Parts: sequence; structure tokens; C-alpha cells
Amino acid sequence: MVKKLDIEENQKKAESYYDKFSLVYDLLSPKKYYHNARKTAVKELHLVEGQTILNVPFGTGQNLEYFQKYLKNTGLIIGIDLSDGMLSKAQKKIKKNKWSNVTLLKKDALSINKQLITPILKSNNKQKVDAILVDLGLSGFSNWKKCIDSYLDLLNPRGIIVIMDWYIEKSTIQGAIVKWIGKGEVNRPIYQYLESRVNNFKVDASFNRGGVFVASGEKNKKA
Repeated sequence: MVKKLDIEENQKKAESYYDKFSLVYDLLSPKKYYHNARKTAVKELHLVEGQTILNVPFGTGQNLEYFQKYLKNTGLIIGIDLSDGMLSKAQKKIKKNKWSNVTLLKKDALSINKQLITPILKSNNKQKVDAILVDLGLSGFSNWKKCIDSYLDLLNPRGIIVIMDWYIEKSTIQGAIVKWIGKGEVNRPIYQYLESRVNNFKVDASFNRGGVFVASGEKNKKA
């Protein structure tokens, strides 16, 4: 029971922090800062018109323009985030651009499973999740390995998962700053774990001076 209460308390703290952070997120993390990594991450999803993609955490919707380059306002984009503040910012972008293929949902990362996603798919006349992008989240999620396993379970056979996040193995000033701002851990072996769970694994760890990686893989039926 204590553990459950601790998780709930940490979740409330995270929600409060990111609600406040949402007010300045797009200023502190402008498009150009993660542009190369985001561009590569979305390219690795191999999206085509009509497909369904899940993006978590959705943040302020900075990935939307990258998704829409391929989807062209077709298919379905499911954006999930814990923060009302972040989702509110994203909703403004959706309205401004008149995008009609986006569904937003406020949930924590660990609650994303088939029971949650299936009704969303059905209400949008969809049957499967073709691709998943997890960006700048797993370094902060409490049970990140369980999250990866749960997300892989959502994918259709041969569906693609892409993870974009920080990985700085040794202590550096850059790592300390990222950890302070993002409230996460920058030395988690995230892409190393993903490699053991997917087929056709790829990783590029050259972004943002070697601090950000983009890793991808295809669903492994045996995983």
C-alpha cells in the first residue's frame, strides 16, 4: 500500500510540474532544438496515409507537423499525456491547423494498454496501432521497462516502435541540466533494452552533441 501511495504522490507531483512547465515548454525547447532528432524519429516510423500512430508523452504536440507530413490529416493520431497544461497547448495547435485526425487523452504512461486503446480505435473505425513514438518520456517514467513491454503489446504484427530520448552514460554538466529540467534520468539503458525486445533494431545516438538517441524496431512476436 505504501508503494502505491508513493506512486500516486509522485504522479501528482509530476502532473503539477509539467502543468507549469507547459507554459514555457515551447520556448525552452524550440523546434530547432530537437528538429533533427524528431525528423529522424518520425521518418523511422515509415508512416503512410491512413495509418494509426500512438504518441506518448504527447507534450505540447510538437510532433504533429512531422506526423502530418506523412499522414496529411488522414488516419489517426492518439496523443496521450499526464499534463492538462501540455494537452491544452497541443489542442490549440490542432485547432489552429484544423487537424481532424487527432485524439487526445489524459493518462499516465503506465495505464496505457489494450483496454484503454481499443475503445479509441473502435470509435474512430480503426482496428490496430501501426506505429508508436515514445519521445522524451522513458527517461522519466517510473517503470520504463514495463511501459515499453505494454506499448509493444499494442502494435499490430510487424508494427514499428521508435524511441527518442536522452542517454548520457557519464556524469556531465549537460546531463545534470537535462535531468534538472526534465526531472528524469539520463543514464537509463533504454535503447539497449529495446534492442532485446524488437526485430530489425536500429539506433542513432548522434543528436544534440551525442546526448539524444533515436532507436527503432519492429514488433517481435516472441517478445
